[in-house]
Amino acid sequence: MTLERTLRDPVQLLDPAQYVDPVPTPGCDVCAALARQLKEAREPHGPKYDASRASDIVVEMRRHQEGVEGK
Repeated sequence: MTLERTLRDPVQLLDPAQYVDPVPTPGCDVCAALARQLKEAREPHGPKYDASRASDIVVEMRRHQEGVEGK
């Protein structure tokens, strides 16, 4: 058996110019809390600035909105 070292399909990358943050679901307390945390994590001069944490929050919000449990 041989090991394939190439991808079968081309890699699809997101266009950063077209990227849109997840929008909090109206009336959802979890979404509201995550949106606040995201805003704090992205404030460059704020005490809670953390670009890595901001990325994690975006993933968490998307998973929450899709109903995916766990991490």
